[in-house]
Amino acid sequence: MYLEFEAQETDYNEALDGDIVQVHFQAFPFSDIDYGKKNAPLPPPIKSLGFSVNYEFDIDIQVEWCDGEEDYGRFGIKKLDLTNKKITVLLENDDLITVKFNTDDITYKKIHRFLSNGN
Repeated sequence: MYLEFEAQETDYNEALDGDIVQVHFQAFPFSDIDYGKKNAPLPPPIKSLGFSVNYEFDIDIQVEWCDGEEDYGRFGIKKLDLTNKKITVLLENDDLITVKFNTDDITYKKIHRFLSNGN
């Protein structure tokens, strides 16, 4: 599979003093629907690419993605190229994903540090 998109939303998050790290690129943000309310519709599938690790249990970064229709994931990284405007990742199952994105320098540096250490 080959997936390419431009992310309007790029996030870097840490929890539990850095034991859990997540990086997420998404084609566009979720709508402002309160999905916690009863009978709220499910969010629509959105093209996205996510990287996560829980260092308490594992040191390998896991990758999940959505092609806009189906969710896929839990494959490792075979090769990764990252610049401040684009990420290309070749997964262990030979899927190739390219995402163009914009983010601030601080977020980019955190993403770069995380993905460079885990690859």
